[in-house]
Amino acid sequence: MFIAMGLMFLGIAVGLLLRGRPLAAKLARCVTPAIMLLLFALGISVGGNTTLMANLPKLGGAAVVLTVSAIAGSIACVLCIRRFFRQPPEPDALTTPPDTGGQTGAPSSSSRVSRASRASHASQEDSQA
Repeated sequence: MFIAMGLMFLGIAVGLLLRGRPLAAKLARCVTPAIMLLLFALGISVGGNTTLMANLPKLGGAAVVLTVSAIAGSIACVLCIRRFFRQPPEPDALTTPPDTGGQTGAPSSSSRVSRASRASHASQEDSQA
């Protein structure tokens, strides 16, 4: 394991040194075929292992159970979240149009009070008339 990690870090260091050079571009084209060759060699190794091939149905069954459990857990979490958060709250700016009275931004508390007092004065004048 240490050899594999050491080779990876060595490759990173060489890549940093070769960055921007034409050799790096040529080596980059070799990466995909090299990965394909490694996967092919891994397949040969797995296919030749009799113990692994004998236990493949058991391993596949465990993989299916894990996959189905992960999907079921995700769906359960989504249903719980949707139950508690049905509709996102709307910002105040979208629910009521601001009456800034020439001001920019949200109305201050004093302008809210003055609007309320103007409304109460108007209703008192209408009731007296």
